[in-house]
Amino acid sequence: MDSHKSWKIKFSILMIILIIIIYGSNYLVLGDAEHIISYIWTHLGFIPVDILVVAFLLDEIIERKEKEAMLEKLDMLMSTFFSEVGNELITQLSHANKYKASTENLKSIKNWDEKDFDAKLEELKNSSLDFSADISLEEREEFLENLRDLLVGKREFIINLINNPNLLEKEEFTGLINAILHLDEELEHRTDLSLVTDADFAHLNGDMQRVYNKLVYEWVYYLRYLHKHYPYMIALIIRTNPFDETASVYVE
Repeated sequence: MDSHKSWKIKFSILMIILIIIIYGSNYLVLGDAEHIISYIWTHLGFIPVDILVVAFLLDEIIERKEKEAMLEKLDMLMSTFFSEVGNELITQLSHANKYKASTENLKSIKNWDEKDFDAKLEELKNSSLDFSADISLEEREEFLENLRDLLVGKREFIINLINNPNLLEKEEFTGLINAILHLDEELEHRTDLSLVTDADFAHLNGDMQRVYNKLVYEWVYYLRYLHKHYPYMIALIIRTNPFDETASVYVE
C-alpha cells in the first residue's frame, strides 16, 4: 500500500473514532438517543444538496478557469503568428493599398488606451475597410510573386495553426486563417502570374481584401492584448507599425 492511500485510511479511521466519541459523550451526558438520531438523519439529508451545489459551483469555476487559460494560450499563439507571417503579410498589403486613409488613425496607435482599442475593434467588426491593391501593370507580377512566396513559405506553419482544435474558440482568428489559405491556393494555381488579367486581378483583390480586413482586426486585437498584459512587447510593434511609413525600428 502506498503512503498516499495509507494516509487516507488513517485519517478516515481517526475521523470515525472522533464521531463515535462526540456522539457517545452526547448520549452519556444527555441520554437522548432519539435527538441524536434525528440530528444525524437531518444532516444526512443535506449531504446530497451540499454535494449538488458544490459540484455545480466547482465545475463552473473550473471550466471558466480552464477556458481563460486556453484563451490565454491562444492569445500567445497570435504572437507567433504575427512574428512568422502576419507582420510581413500586413505590411505587403497595407503598403499596396490604394485607400490608406481608411487606416490613417492606426498611425497613432502608440497613444491609445484600452477604450481606443475597444472602439476600433467594434468599428472593424461592424464595417469593412476599403482595400484595393494600387499596383501598376509593370509591378503586378512581382507583387503577386512576393505575396505567393510568403504564403507558400509559411503554408506548413499556417496549416499547423488550423489543426489546433482550440482555435475553434476564436472564430475571428479561424476565419483569418481560412482566408489566408484560400488566397494561398488562388495564387498557387496561377503558375504564370504574368498572365493575370485586369479581371483576374480584380478577383484576387477581393480575396486580398477579405484577408486584409480580418488581418487588421486581429492585429488591433493582438496589440490590445499586449498593451494590457505585456506592454514591453508592444514597443517593437509600434516602432515597426506597417501603417506608418515613417516608423523606424531604431529607438530615437
